[in-house]
Amino acid sequence: MNPGSAMTASFVALLVSISTPLVAEGAADPSSKAVLASDLANGVQIIGLLGVPLGQLVSVEARVVPSESKETEQYLEVLRIDNHQLSTPLQLMFSVWQWGNLSSSPLPPNQALLLRVYETGGMQGVPQNAMQETTYVTTVAWGFSTSVVILYEQRQTQ
Repeated sequence: MNPGSAMTASFVALLVSISTPLVAEGAADPSSKAVLASDLANGVQIIGLLGVPLGQLVSVEARVVPSESKETEQYLEVLRIDNHQLSTPLQLMFSVWQWGNLSSSPLPPNQALLLRVYETGGMQGVPQNAMQETTYVTTVAWGFSTSVVILYEQRQTQ
């Protein structure tokens, strides 16, 4: 084998090892489907609670409501998504984009607002295995969660 083909074979082996998921024995639920993180950049989309792919801009009619949970002080209660009235409002954690254009900051509670937003997501919390191997205590279970990012206020609704 010449040096060029040996280097190519090593590179291919490296790519295969990077793209092959490492799953500890007994760690995965047999009924779950494995998705490689690299697939998210190659056509796999995650549909959020707003019913559209994460990162897609939508207009929502919503209001800020106080939270009864310890995770956050307040939620964004979404009543309408792109002119579609929801039968049951969604309560989502939210943040305001760093350069967000809002008529008031912080957003007034219990006031109907028309906002331009997108949903984002990621893994939160501490995996159970880590909890068993450390003395760290968490209040958030390990899992995927989403939140809404507010870009700007379109207009105030009545």
